[in-house]
Amino acid sequence: MTGMTGIFRALIVAVLVAALLGGCAETSLPEATGKGTINMINAMPASPTVGLLIEERVLGSARYKSAHGAQAFDDLTYNFNFEYLVPGVTASIRTATVSLDVIADNEHTFVLTGSVTAPDVTIWERPQREWEGTETVFEASIAHLSPALGDVDVYFATTGTVPVLGEERAKLSFGERMPEIDLENGEYEFIITARDDPATILYQSDPVIYLARISYVQAIFPADASITGNISVRSISTLGLSSELPDVNSMPTVRTIHAAFGTENLDIYRDDDFTAPVFSNLGFGEMTGDLPFPAGTANFTYTAVGNPGVIIDEELLIMSQGQRTSTFLAGLPGTDLVRIILIDDRRSIETHATLRLVQAAANFDAMDLYLVDTGTDIADVNPLAANLTFPFVSDFGPTIPGNYDLILTLPGEKTVIAGPIRVDIVNGDVVELLILDTVDPTIAEVAITAF
Repeated sequence: MTGMTGIFRALIVAVLVAALLGGCAETSLPEATGKGTINMINAMPASPTVGLLIEERVLGSARYKSAHGAQAFDDLTYNFNFEYLVPGVTASIRTATVSLDVIADNEHTFVLTGSVTAPDVTIWERPQREWEGTETVFEASIAHLSPALGDVDVYFATTGTVPVLGEERAKLSFGERMPEIDLENGEYEFIITARDDPATILYQSDPVIYLARISYVQAIFPADASITGNISVRSISTLGLSSELPDVNSMPTVRTIHAAFGTENLDIYRDDDFTAPVFSNLGFGEMTGDLPFPAGTANFTYTAVGNPGVIIDEELLIMSQGQRTSTFLAGLPGTDLVRIILIDDRRSIETHATLRLVQAAANFDAMDLYLVDTGTDIADVNPLAANLTFPFVSDFGPTIPGNYDLILTLPGEKTVIAGPIRVDIVNGDVVELLILDTVDPTIAEVAITAF
């Protein structure tokens, strides 16, 4: 009796489950009829990299002035989430959620402006472009994503075309986007002028070749400290490729740091023009400002002060339009001097600080670096960076804000060779730590530069 009762109950449960599943299939689950694409552009100038999720599935991420790249999804309703990471915090921080009905055969682009802690999310929607494969045109749009720029006119024409009032592609204010147009593939220039004033050119790109059967958006962004120009423009394709279009009127800059202990003060000349130095009497531990130079290849010669015939070193630099470069001259007398060339991305990020380390102390083959809370005994602490050889450089990396002691020791030991040196860092700081030799070959010093 008991066995038959169990079987009977099991049959009832099976029938109920089948009925429930059948009811769900008929009434509650929508069916997709096609696919649309999803993309994202990060237009928040002080933001960290932002991740895009469909529900809880990570699709990818985008740095400032970059796009995620279009991905196709069924034409259903989804929650799209935006997240970012902060150094020292394990979990991602969710900053926005947007519900979207994906429309079949349409492109949907999330555009994030403002601050990453409270972003403004705009959605661009348009029909997907289908290329047959024989077109000789590309598709172009223009978006104004720079709130401080104000109202402008934009010109996008073949190279050499002079802006003329009435021939602008669009008049744009912040947040506006010019609808797509077709243009024959070839070489074009992008120009931004004051509203109704084509003679006042605010920005002009170099000539750029645009390929057929590709959709581009020319996006105007707020400038940041990674470039020398006042306006940033990116050409972004639907594939997610983002290329900076530097302003032809914004020259690159070079900053030179004399880090070669024992080497006399320097005069700096450019391209064998010894009539006058571009910078004079640069002493050990000193640095020039950001000196502007025309883009291209240049030869810099370091000579004795007031005596260009005594050449101490020479350096060939390739400088791209709008780029910031730092060059360090390091080493000891009687040795071949070392030149360290770094491209500077000095963009400030609102959620943390960024820190770059340059180990230019030639008296030390290697060292350990500690960055600990002020007053901390390093006896039982592991170094933040171990075995820093000469010369060692890092990129600007994320750093937790705080009040720190910087201490340098011999590698694998607690023998202090520099410090403790107080380093106070807050969100948004961009800091360079330069390790230098001193008169005492067993001691180093640290020069701290905040950009």
